[in-house]
Amino acid sequence: MFRLEINKDWKLHESLLRVEKEQWAYVHGLKDGWYTCSLPADVRMPLIKEGVIKDPVLADYCRESEWIEKRAWWFERTFDSSEVDRDEDIIELILEGLDSRSDIFINGQYIGSHYSVHYPFVYDIKEMIKEGENVITVRVTSGLETVSDQDLSELNHAVCLETDNGGKYRGDARRAFVRRPQYTVGWDWGPKVVTCGITGGARLEGHKKIALREVCLHTEEVGEQAKLKLMLNVENLGFISSRDGAYKVRISYENKPVFEQTYDDRLFTSGYNYFEEEITLSDPELWWPNGYGKQPLYEVQVEAACEGSVEKYPAFSYGIRKLELDTSVLEGKDRKFQFVINNKPIYCKGGNWIPNDFIYARVTDEKYRVLIDEAAEANFNMLRIWGGGLYERDIFYRLCDVKGILVWHDFMFACSTYPDHRQWFREEMRREFDYQTKRLRSHCCLGLFCGTNEVHWLFNSTDNPKWGIEFTYEHQYGMYVANILSKEIIHANCPFIPYWNSSPYGGELPNDDTVGDIHHWQQAYMSKKMEERIEAKDYDKIKAKFVSEYGYVGPCCMETILEYMDGQPLCRTSEVWQMHNNVFEKDTVNTAIEKNYVDHADKLSLEDYITYAGMVHGMMYGYSLEAMRFKEQCYGGLFWMYNDAWGEVGWTIIDYYLRRKIAYYGVKRALAHRKFTMRLIDGSIILQGANDTPDPLSVKADFGYVSFDGTFRETKEIQLEVSPGERTYLLKEKLPDRDYKKGTIMLYIHDENIDNIWLRLDDMRNLAFEKSPVICTADHQEGSDRTLTVHSEAFAHGVHIKGNYRCSDNYFDLLPGETKTFTIKNAGQASLELTSVK
Repeated sequence: MFRLEINKDWKLHESLLRVEKEQWAYVHGLKDGWYTCSLPADVRMPLIKEGVIKDPVLADYCRESEWIEKRAWWFERTFDSSEVDRDEDIIELILEGLDSRSDIFINGQYIGSHYSVHYPFVYDIKEMIKEGENVITVRVTSGLETVSDQDLSELNHAVCLETDNGGKYRGDARRAFVRRPQYTVGWDWGPKVVTCGITGGARLEGHKKIALREVCLHTEEVGEQAKLKLMLNVENLGFISSRDGAYKVRISYENKPVFEQTYDDRLFTSGYNYFEEEITLSDPELWWPNGYGKQPLYEVQVEAACEGSVEKYPAFSYGIRKLELDTSVLEGKDRKFQFVINNKPIYCKGGNWIPNDFIYARVTDEKYRVLIDEAAEANFNMLRIWGGGLYERDIFYRLCDVKGILVWHDFMFACSTYPDHRQWFREEMRREFDYQTKRLRSHCCLGLFCGTNEVHWLFNSTDNPKWGIEFTYEHQYGMYVANILSKEIIHANCPFIPYWNSSPYGGELPNDDTVGDIHHWQQAYMSKKMEERIEAKDYDKIKAKFVSEYGYVGPCCMETILEYMDGQPLCRTSEVWQMHNNVFEKDTVNTAIEKNYVDHADKLSLEDYITYAGMVHGMMYGYSLEAMRFKEQCYGGLFWMYNDAWGEVGWTIIDYYLRRKIAYYGVKRALAHRKFTMRLIDGSIILQGANDTPDPLSVKADFGYVSFDGTFRETKEIQLEVSPGERTYLLKEKLPDRDYKKGTIMLYIHDENIDNIWLRLDDMRNLAFEKSPVICTADHQEGSDRTLTVHSEAFAHGVHIKGNYRCSDNYFDLLPGETKTFTIKNAGQASLELTSVK
């Protein structure tokens, strides 16, 4: 076998849409107007490089390049016949990502069309390769141009558009018919930037006699021994003859083999040959989600041989873990929705993941590394890949394996009905599901496949009669692919990975809090009542078993705002600013600042606006994530959303430029692997301990009422014990009669690695405390990092180091008399400004 990467040295030319595939020779013969590029390549990338357009994620430049979707784009690349082994039986051209409608040619000969970005184009071109120079040509369009009004009428136009929410210039109902990343037509958190290009890699692969098409490994049992099941698929390329062969499996851990076996005398009949083997490993090192244990990874190597030809499957890492989804009955109609890893119930904590750029082809490996590192540092153990985006590149899943981040994986459907009554659409979905489930099934991070984002919830006639959708068995508007086809593919390819029909889903109606997961929007940020949008304590009322989506918005740091505004006036009422303001913001940020801090938020300086809005953002996420984890029968909380595709006042805690928002720190503290939380319920203080770690938690603490100025302290020492991997209620006491404007119940942990906490009973502006001086008692430098120890005699709120630094903690509260140590990355010899927020 051979593999030839052909990602460099491509050319690109534009044409009118009416220049169809039959006019290949005309385009090929053009001498001028060609751009150069490497793959992956969205057409905007060379256009930006050559100064033809401005970057659409800056200012309001996205509107200047909308013409791109109204053109056809022709990619060409040559290769020499000497670069391939023409003695192979087949030589396949593999184009990993085509966005979205494509026609493919070899030496001017049309070989096929492709209609989806979500699985690759593969074609044997051996017979078309000629001596000397060969030309690959790919004509790509957005695919939207193929959708007619008659097509849309079959869906009753039931496609969510952001124009309905005040999102000017955002949305396109035609997306429902095109297998492209749905978000590129615009969403509440970003503009319309309709992508187009060869957005994956390209290569030639040669195979002789056999091709090793699939290898699947999964864990069936864990204990003193791990029982694994291996499946491999060897294709015999001989059409009429059987062949004798063999295959070899080698599994290593830390470069030492733990299993190696050759399976001889295997018969390969023509076409596909599926083999299954059981493998037993003694004393296995088990893989755990972040916090619950380590993430040891084994290396798996598989090769097959036949009559002198050897096929090696790409080596891959594998984490041994058993995964289940527990939906057993709790009481009445209530059921659990709990992930169980290695027979241990897990509380899932983290956020929702979207594509990292509106030009997703240009996302670097380094950006993936930073984002997954930051998620792990913020104590995530789950990310949900949202259904309006992409099946991510391989590096994303490898990094999640390494960092212990479980992946809830939507299939790519979001906020729309779909034409799954059409046979062509069903066949496209079958190819997509088949490819992606086979590609991803051996990753230990894969926790769940999910049919859609919000399709069941938004378009049923009870929850949303406005759409006029009535499901019939022959016309299911997207229900068929989620309820039937996807389950069929999962059962065939990876029955060991749980499947859930949609998000939200479960109960008599989707979004029922008795069964499955919910999206908590209507009584929170998307409520018509402003008071519900900005009240953190309302999250204590949630009764759901798993919250997979909810959110709150906040601004980026000053450096990021300056970057994405690109020299435009920093006026918060300007059209450009509002374009980078989430569609659902609707003056919520200013109102929340006024509720919690100061009057006339619209008059604040930009610096103060960022600080106060960021503090509210962090408080809302921190309090809500605590509230979900506090609930004994809630088994997971994921906020919307973790990362961003451009810069804006929006949901995320890591911005487009990989800078942390203030809210990052509130989330990190709320999701700490060892944490205590207090709530006031029916006049009593309830103290909960959460210990995700594999070690028992045993600490002493001082508990009781303390005044904010530190002059009055009425506490007692208590012992706190939490078993490994458990959440436990530790204490229940009647709230004492004290002045809760001037103080509150506080918990001082006798362990500097666990956060002290205080009981929040009112908005910050209603609490009577002065801005306390925070003293730095030690400043130690090691390399480029600094470690600071700080102290305050009175309560200090929002203690932080000014500037865009990455800290182990920042924007935290200090209790009266508390001393805290934290680190600042890459601070060097800089003059650091330590301050707090009142």
